[in-house]
Amino acid sequence: MAGAPFSRDAISAALGVPLSDVRVLDTFAASAAEVARVGVRRSDGSSSTVIAKHATGDGLAAARREIRFYEQLAPRWDHPAPRLLGATDDGDSILLLTEDLDASGYHVVGADVSEAQLHGAIDVLAAFHREFWNEVPTVELEPSVTSTAQAWPREVITRSAAAVRAEAKLFFDAEPELGDRSTLIEIVDGWENQFRRRVGDGRALTLIHGDFHFLGNVFFTGADPRPKVIDWSELKPGLGPHDLAYSLAVIPAADRLPLLRRYWEALAVDDYSWDLCEWDFRFSVLSNLFQSIFQHSTHWYRVSLAAIDSVNARSTLTTHSFDQL
Repeated sequence: MAGAPFSRDAISAALGVPLSDVRVLDTFAASAAEVARVGVRRSDGSSSTVIAKHATGDGLAAARREIRFYEQLAPRWDHPAPRLLGATDDGDSILLLTEDLDASGYHVVGADVSEAQLHGAIDVLAAFHREFWNEVPTVELEPSVTSTAQAWPREVITRSAAAVRAEAKLFFDAEPELGDRSTLIEIVDGWENQFRRRVGDGRALTLIHGDFHFLGNVFFTGADPRPKVIDWSELKPGLGPHDLAYSLAVIPAADRLPLLRRYWEALAVDDYSWDLCEWDFRFSVLSNLFQSIFQHSTHWYRVSLAAIDSVNARSTLTTHSFDQL
């Protein structure tokens, strides 16, 4: 980890300033990149820390989505992301440097998020989604076939469903105590068909973060209930309520509807009814099930099935007339 990707020359080139010393202080688990907190000392004697993300191979597409977010989309509004400090891309390797939120007093709170922080996160999501509502940017974003489904172009939905089916076979073969996968396949088949119907005319879509969760990507400081948000590499066109449904998966709350209502009221966009927002939310709870499949997590698979039942999410698989919502 502390080798060439985070060397003095590499960090200096990304920052665009000469450095006298670079030290890797900490490393973090990441699915598609190497991530580290790096201490840097400049030639003038000043020092600071930065977060460095190094991507190669399969991680390049995600890293380029994140760079496009910072360079082309973030300047459009008062975004909650850390500051971009520099980036290099030589075609086979990407190094992205961002502000170290921990050094600014921000921390992950996990499932212990307070009511004020939860409301602040909802307000941040609503502002983000409103900025790109019905205006998915023409910025080139490579399609992302991951556990967080992309809504547009429609063809990506079929690719996502196929990926879930393939991964589910491996998951269920490795975890025989889960029984047969007929329930999952029934959900995936219905989900694919219904999602394609839902986005058929491209209306009521926005950009979603795609990995908005309190366990590692949403940071708070005691001075502000509105969070900072990291890891914009899964940015994609989708249903706005998906980000909220995904974030609430780890929060013990009996009733989600008041939180969804706050989101809808803060979103305040035309031609998006409360009924359609609620449908999108429940449908997104179905989509959350796929995260557990890609993670091969029996715990989150069972938690996701329980959440599906708690909000009657399967009923969205039989709703066909979106024009009436």
